[in-house]
Amino acid sequence: MLLRDLIDCYEKVGSTTSKLEKIDIVASFLKKLDDRDIPIACYMLTGKAFPEWTGKELNVGWSTLWDCIRKVSGVSEKELFEAFDKFGDLGLAGEEVLAKKPRMHLYREPLTMREVHRFFDLISKARGEGSIKKKSTLLIGLLNRASPKEAKLIIKTITGETRFGFKEGLMEEAISKAFGVDLELVRKAHMLLSDLGEVALIAKKGGEEGLSRVSIKIGRPVKHMLAEMAEDIGEGIRRYGKAVFEYKYDGARVEIHKGREIRIFTRKFEDVTKNLQEVVEELSENPHEFILDGEVIPFHRSPKSFQLLMRRLRRKYGLEDIAKKVPVRLYVFDILWLNGKSLIDIPLKERRELLEKTLSQTKHIKLAEQLVTSSKEEGEKFYMKAVSEGFEGVMIKDPNSRYLPGKRGKHWLKFKQKPESLDLVVIAVEYGHGKRANVLSDYTFAARDRNGELLPVAKAYCGLTDEEIEELTEYFKRIAIKREGRRFIVKPELVVEVKFGEIMKSSVYPSGYALRFPRIERIRWDKGVDEIDDINKLEKLFEMQKRKV
Repeated sequence: MLLRDLIDCYEKVGSTTSKLEKIDIVASFLKKLDDRDIPIACYMLTGKAFPEWTGKELNVGWSTLWDCIRKVSGVSEKELFEAFDKFGDLGLAGEEVLAKKPRMHLYREPLTMREVHRFFDLISKARGEGSIKKKSTLLIGLLNRASPKEAKLIIKTITGETRFGFKEGLMEEAISKAFGVDLELVRKAHMLLSDLGEVALIAKKGGEEGLSRVSIKIGRPVKHMLAEMAEDIGEGIRRYGKAVFEYKYDGARVEIHKGREIRIFTRKFEDVTKNLQEVVEELSENPHEFILDGEVIPFHRSPKSFQLLMRRLRRKYGLEDIAKKVPVRLYVFDILWLNGKSLIDIPLKERRELLEKTLSQTKHIKLAEQLVTSSKEEGEKFYMKAVSEGFEGVMIKDPNSRYLPGKRGKHWLKFKQKPESLDLVVIAVEYGHGKRANVLSDYTFAARDRNGELLPVAKAYCGLTDEEIEELTEYFKRIAIKREGRRFIVKPELVVEVKFGEIMKSSVYPSGYALRFPRIERIRWDKGVDEIDDINKLEKLFEMQKRKV
């Protein structure tokens, strides 16, 4: 299928505000595609180049993309800036400047969806020394062949700015309609596979029977089940009658797959197996095959700083040295798959029993500390014990809960010792003052609104070390979208945990809320922008705050 056919579908979706019409348009388009094009369409229509579980990324920096557009279009730096200022969108700016470029050939072989995806694959594989030059060469070659409209879609896919109102939930509905299958089966298959393209193919070729057979796969990471915050220790008791209390470990959530080989994935599906070799060695002694859910923390006699752990997990070289400097401990609290059988549909209490029978505790691997009780007083004592041992708080879970990948709900709750914090994304940075006049040290943070758009809620300039600020200055310059004097608008990808004094109503911020005395608690390299908090959480915290007054 030609890329321009996909663009026609995009434009039809973008021209209507009706959810049902959007679904109809995409469903009709999917029905026309052959098996090789269906997955590509599912990824690109939802703004992605690859399925989530692969962890593959294009990693084309803003300045590299900018230079490629200039070289292909032949415009000056000033002309491209003017186009970008006009639209505030590099894809639209690229379309405009490329439309003015004289066409040197009367005949141009039209691009197909598969060709563009092949280019994306080659770009993602360019790594190491000379990778920027190779990515640029590939991208220039692709843009030279593209029409202005095709270039717009290519650029938007790279920058992650494809906003046509077609989110993954709508794609699930389009797949259901296109191939006449039950929507809940589509949703469950997507939860388990983290790959809309594969789900669509199964729906087309296997129908509901094929979808009902979908299960989690060893070696294929799934999204973690998530928790809501608890108002107090007793909320779980009130909800479930009897509750499972577990220590809340302040580390990096990981998923461990042990089959023919052992692989460890972060919540962003990054493979950190090489960074946790002592854990791998101890797991290799276990005779079973399994998928485990757990938290890895820096630990030497007591829990250590989360930032030390991030330094270790992000390290590419000198892994043995950093392992000696930052020892870790893995706490396992769930098992999702065992010896060929999925366990996600059985109750948590049964999964825990199987986990205890399957996993032996070792020097670096421990079972999460747990208490099952219907007593609020016992829950409070357990919480105090967790805090006294240096941990963050407790998880409170429904003992009968199934494991729901990627879902946040009231089946799992969390209660922390620290004042509540928010995970927000940096959308703008500024040069500081005084000794920080030459580094980007003032950050503007955003949360998501109900439509998924990013809205600023706070600005902070304290909480990070000088070393971290210097590192981030270079990082932000690489992902800068636009410069406004001493201020940069940046690609929204860096997630930070922000503490604050209180939440206030605000007429300044369009969200209607602002954080008072915000402070950066830590950089969350382990989290993606899809995991930041939304306005609903700010509202909930605001209401809880009022009740405490």
